[in-house]
Formats: sequence, structure tokens, C-alpha cells
Amino acid sequence: MNKIKKICGKLRRGLLLGVWAVALVGWGQSGWAVTHIPHVPLAGAIRVIQQSVRNNSAIIRAESMESLQNLDSPIRQHLLTKGLHDPSPMVRFSAAMVVGRCRLAAFKSVMKKMLTDKSMNVRVAAIYALDRLGNSSGMNELPRLLHSAQPSVSANTAMVLGRLGDNSAIPLLLTEAKNSSHGVQIAVTSALARLGYHRALSSLIALSLSGYEQDHLAALSTCRTLMNPLAINVLRAGLREPDPAANLIAARGLGQRGSVMGEKVTRRYSSSSKPQLRALAALALGAIPMSGNVAVLTKMLGDPDVHVQVAAAAGLFHFHAMVRRLRTAQQH
Repeated sequence: MNKIKKICGKLRRGLLLGVWAVALVGWGQSGWAVTHIPHVPLAGAIRVIQQSVRNNSAIIRAESMESLQNLDSPIRQHLLTKGLHDPSPMVRFSAAMVVGRCRLAAFKSVMKKMLTDKSMNVRVAAIYALDRLGNSSGMNELPRLLHSAQPSVSANTAMVLGRLGDNSAIPLLLTEAKNSSHGVQIAVTSALARLGYHRALSSLIALSLSGYEQDHLAALSTCRTLMNPLAINVLRAGLREPDPAANLIAARGLGQRGSVMGEKVTRRYSSSSKPQLRALAALALGAIPMSGNVAVLTKMLGDPDVHVQVAAAAGLFHFHAMVRRLRTAQQH
């Protein structure tokens, strides 16, 4: 945590206080009237994912698995089954994490088998999924996996401990933070922040102001998942940064909280010459509650870059899930 502490020491308190004091203007605005809920066609997005799960790139197959967490369709089980038996540990890991996030009980027996997967990262995801499904038999393995000699295993274990939401993991994570590589320290800090550890949240806010792009974007990505008001204001500040990636991560996080503040910047980057920015824009468009985003995302399914296509499909799945929740709320 030494590097994080140094960054904290360099913070300009006036800047932070100014960020924190900003009022949450326009919060909760939706981009459509309650009487007009847009139709979200998913056939094209599903076709994109069906094709991408057969792509030669393991990264694209893993991204395809991640997109399925917001797809409420029978086809999801078939696609996840392919992912859970993929030769790449990265893809199996992503598929197992989706099983856990969505609490898909149909895969419980598969998760038990994956506890002995040759990849320790996949075992971590299987433990997470099983615990989410009510089986905590593998939890005793997490302390050992957290202290793994492989940084990716330690980082993924920290991430899982944070997502499980059990505060009893805080002492364990604090121990790991003292001796790990910088990348693992970032993962541990993010996990501790998710568990509400106040010092970790302060460190995360400090990292959001770091001059190191990797640290900076990692902090914004974690703030995107936190409901703490300070994290929300970090996202608001992220919209005003010169870094387009930071703008788009912030816009996505704000959209997930019902704000349309990042809609203009996201639309602008949806036609960027850089595929990475178009992909981030697609994910943000899927989170921002504006009816017109459906047409933009549908068009992006035909993007020449496969990563962008998968991101557009993920955006449509997320947007459809938002619409479904809105319809459910109306009925009650």
C-alpha cells in the first residue's frame, strides 16, 4: 500500500473537498417518459454473441460470457455451457463468475466439478459461484488462494472476497495488502472499499487522481460499482477529465445510477476512430436510460471490430434489463 499512501499524501485537499461538495444535480432523471418505454430488440445482439463464442480469440469469448449476465433468455444457459467447457481458463473463469452473479442453480453440479479445475483462477470463480448458490464448502480455500504466488490468482481472490460482501474478510485482505505486488494491492484496495472499509475508500479516491492511467481507470471502475456518495462524486469528476476512457467509465457508472449526465460525451465517442473507445461507449450507452441509445447500439452491432460488436450486444442486454425492471415497477 506504500504507493497508494504516497498518492494520498500528494492530494490537494481543496480539490477533493470541491469534488465532494458538488450537488448531485439531475439525479434520478430518466431519458424516457414513464408512459413510453422503448422496445429493445435482442435478436441481433444474441446472434453476435452466438458467433463470438466461437471466435478464435479467448479474450473475445470471455467478453461474450461477461455479456450474458444481463441476458434473461433460455439461450443463455446453452452459451454459458459452452463457456464453462471452453479450453481457455479465462473463458471458464468469466462464465463461472456469471453463474455466480446470476445465481444460476442449474449449474451447481458443474461448479462443484470446477473446484478441482487445473486453473486456480477458475477454482476461485467456482467457489464464488457456489457460495452465491448457498454452498460455502470451498470458502476455506480462499485464504490460501489469496496468498498465491500467482498475482492473477491473488487479485481475483481479492475481487471475489469483495463481491461476496462478508466483512469478516477485511482482516485477511489487510494482511495481503502489506506484502503484495502493486497490481494485487489495487485489487485488495478495491475489495476493501466494496466491503465499506473507510481507509480503502480514501485510498481509492486518491487513486482516482493518480497520474498513472492503469491505477486511475481501475479506481474509476471500482467507484462505478459503489453506492457511496463519495464514489459517485468521483464519477462526476471523471466526466470532466481529458482522458476519454475515464469519461466513458464515469458515464457508465452514472448511468447505472439513473443519471443521463454522460449521454452527450458517450454519443460522441460511439463513433470514435479507436475501437477501444467505441467499445467503452457501447457499454456506457447500455447503462444510460435514454431511449435513443437502443438505435445507436443496434447500429453498433455491425461495427467492423468484434470487440465493439460484443460490447454493443452487452449494452443492449443491459438496457433491456433496465426496461424490464421499469415495467415491473410500473405493474406494482
